[in-house]
Amino acid sequence: MRKYIRRSLAFAAIVAVPVAGAVFAQRTELNFPDIEGYVTLACDLHTHTVFSDGSVWPTVRADEAWRDGLDVLAITDHIEYLPHKDDVIIDFNRPYQIAKPTADDLHLLLIPGIEITRDEPHGHFNAIFIKDGNALNVEDQKDAVRIANEQGAFVFWNHPEWKRKGDTAWSEIQAEYLAKGWMHGMEVFNGDNYYPSAHKWCLKHNLTMLANTDIHGPRDYGADTDGVRTMTLVFARERTPEAVEEALRARHTVACSGNTLVGEAQWVAPLFYQSVTVQHPEGTLKEKQSLSVGVHNASPITFRLKAKGGVQGLSFPGALTLPAGKTVMLRLEGRNIRESGQRDVQLPYVVENIWIAPETYLPVTIDLKITFQKD
Repeated sequence: MRKYIRRSLAFAAIVAVPVAGAVFAQRTELNFPDIEGYVTLACDLHTHTVFSDGSVWPTVRADEAWRDGLDVLAITDHIEYLPHKDDVIIDFNRPYQIAKPTADDLHLLLIPGIEITRDEPHGHFNAIFIKDGNALNVEDQKDAVRIANEQGAFVFWNHPEWKRKGDTAWSEIQAEYLAKGWMHGMEVFNGDNYYPSAHKWCLKHNLTMLANTDIHGPRDYGADTDGVRTMTLVFARERTPEAVEEALRARHTVACSGNTLVGEAQWVAPLFYQSVTVQHPEGTLKEKQSLSVGVHNASPITFRLKAKGGVQGLSFPGALTLPAGKTVMLRLEGRNIRESGQRDVQLPYVVENIWIAPETYLPVTIDLKITFQKD
């Protein structure tokens, strides 16, 4: 009996070892669709660790990013603000070096970066795809931005309206960086803060639109009650750091925060149409009778649509909510049908949480083919 027990325990130990280490963590799959010619990558390019004023180790940032469904992460600790310097060795390349093995194990693209943190009117700039963060630790703020560019960095202006609101945030410093080709993008979202002036400047000066968390503390997984983590959606040729950089420089981005998307129409429109599909778009409609059409939203964003105009021969909802990952039934009714026959019908809407310019919504249509039958 004792021999049997010993053998049973030994077998249990052998089986238990691999099972105990089999599950690393659980990941939320975002399911943003790819668009024609590009893969859609979810990126957070502004985060902090204990190597500046954050409160987590670099490997934790990589783990959080993977669990949140991100594809790309940049750790961008401050050069100038180092409250933990008595406890952490100051080396501006270390956060990347420490996080890289974890990121590789999670198949997460990790981008080296740094934040140049100076007072207004200069403001804060992130430099990513840097070669040596320590070389940017110089006294003159313009020298830091210059050196970043000499290293081939992609440089963007963080939270432009953080201290100075509206157009007052723009100064001769930003104008100089723009003229020299030293500034390549701006955050139109920092966390859940939207900056309409930054949105306007990106459109005016052909700068890349970004959205990042600027996260400092541990990730609060109970915080996202509406939508997804703040992120930049990058449309890249392939899933590599080189393709991400190429896409950022070409302005192939959409800024995403919560349930709101901000970007140029050439990117947000295909993203919407790849996300939203009409199930059984063909049907027959008689006067004062109804027809139901399924509309599926595969994306993690709940779209809020508002009708902008009418269609002769039918009535349709003036407001339409397409929940993330769900299908809704769109109810149509025949009204004042003038003649019988099949028609291509486009229901005109705007998406109130997709902004192509400040206070400007993306126009879309829901396309149907309806056979009208006049009594």
